[in-house]
Amino acid sequence: MPPMGAFTAFVAQGFRQQAAYKVEGWLGIASSLIWFVLFAGIWTALLRDDPVALERQMRYVIAARFLSELGFLPTWEIAEKFRMGDVGLELIKPVPLPVRVLGDFLGRSLFRTLRSLPVYIVIWFAFGLTAPGATALILFLGSALTGWVIAASFQLSLTLIALWTVQFNEAENIWHLASALFSGEFIPLYYLPAWAGALAAYLPFAGTYFVPSAILAGTLTGPELWQALGLQVIWALAGCGLLAAMWLAGQRKLTMQGG
Repeated sequence: MPPMGAFTAFVAQGFRQQAAYKVEGWLGIASSLIWFVLFAGIWTALLRDDPVALERQMRYVIAARFLSELGFLPTWEIAEKFRMGDVGLELIKPVPLPVRVLGDFLGRSLFRTLRSLPVYIVIWFAFGLTAPGATALILFLGSALTGWVIAASFQLSLTLIALWTVQFNEAENIWHLASALFSGEFIPLYYLPAWAGALAAYLPFAGTYFVPSAILAGTLTGPELWQALGLQVIWALAGCGLLAAMWLAGQRKLTMQGG
């Protein structure tokens, strides 16, 4: 099967697999809504004297919580496969591990986002927010998927460190900590100190949450928008390149040790 056809098949498989966990799905939506209520309350209290800024921030919060559904990346499943010694089987399978895993993860993420979409549409209009234009929606969706590629490729690359050592959790912890600080999931980058916001804008984390959320909020426009989208593409390509290099190096290691 051609690589793209195989990838599409794994996306469909991941979609069906996630659809089977109905209780987990509803609990996930409930958890996301709790986070939304928390953030909405905080920003309403902080910006209640500035209605324009508050509306933009509410758009941003809704976008960020929606993206949290897309960002479902259970890399721990792959790490557990390595711990159990099943990684040797990956060498004889016709489709490379990264292709299968990314396809599966994307299918699961797409199901989660589609499942939660009606909820966030209702929230959007319940708060009386202006409907986004077609251009903003298209850019948001494109940016969101590019951000997913960034997060998925880098996080799976970190998981592949398990091919060399079982002590790889710290690398993932550093990624999650840096992401919490610089991705804009919790605080938009323009509310950070100037030096921190400027630094974060050039890091890969900004492309996962801040860029698509700021597009939907209407706070990222003009030349800055196209620069941010360009950086997203660069980081997505860099992440995919790193993932391919890690897998090829891991294959050589397994082949040499396996005879």
